[in-house]
Amino acid sequence: MTSEPAQRPSSGQSPSPRGSEEELQATIDQIAAIVTESDYVVGMTGAGMSVESGIPPFRGADGLWTKYGTPRMDGYSDFKKDPTGWWNRRTNEKIDAHIVELRDALTNAEPHKGHYALAELEKQGSLQSLVTQNIDALDEKAGLQNLIEIHGNRTKLRCIECGDRVSLGDFVPLFAPDPCNQCGGVVKFDTVMFGEPIPDDVMAASRAEIDKADCVLAIGTSATVRPASGLLWIAEASGATIIEINPTETKLTPICEVSLRSTAGEALPLLLQTLAI
Repeated sequence: MTSEPAQRPSSGQSPSPRGSEEELQATIDQIAAIVTESDYVVGMTGAGMSVESGIPPFRGADGLWTKYGTPRMDGYSDFKKDPTGWWNRRTNEKIDAHIVELRDALTNAEPHKGHYALAELEKQGSLQSLVTQNIDALDEKAGLQNLIEIHGNRTKLRCIECGDRVSLGDFVPLFAPDPCNQCGGVVKFDTVMFGEPIPDDVMAASRAEIDKADCVLAIGTSATVRPASGLLWIAEASGATIIEINPTETKLTPICEVSLRSTAGEALPLLLQTLAI
């Protein structure tokens, strides 16, 4: 995938700052009009969506990496060299503090109003699919059906050979799982490790949705994590209208038709309500 182009002035609307309820609703009305006129709307969510459920991000002032330091980026390489040893070390060694904090937050997290609003938008036909960069499984829990988890799902195991996935529920394995029932391949958590490529089936499905989209709702994403973020520039280059819902300006803002300064939990229920009128 090619690098993101340099930022350029948007040909659409200027970013909408936080303001009065009337100003917020006016921008929501604008977004609703674009969604209504679109044939195929795809959502893409990032870490900002999870933050509202109490899950800390990696980056930023309150990020785990800011707090504990950036971890090594070769985790997948270590895993492939010795999968059984990796599982044994995970069981017997002291887990990094940032992993403990993230794991506890993920365990306790619940979907918020924004997750449920997306599920309702899908049910009513206003949203055709969602590509999420989050691993927390909250979109699935909220009821979304046409869901692509580009970085995996923490509640599943995946074979790195054939891609077969098995749901774990609340069970967390302590030792190396048995080989894949389908092909005998090595099994790991479904979540994409540092240095691990996005699984081919997931990347292909994400690209297929983006290629069909004439409107993309970018929600709570900083648009910096590749290759997921590159899909947004591909959509824009193909003529799709990009709408951003994020409390702060991002790298994506210059190519957005509408850029709303709001959280998902605030904006998406209003969008759902407006589209239902």
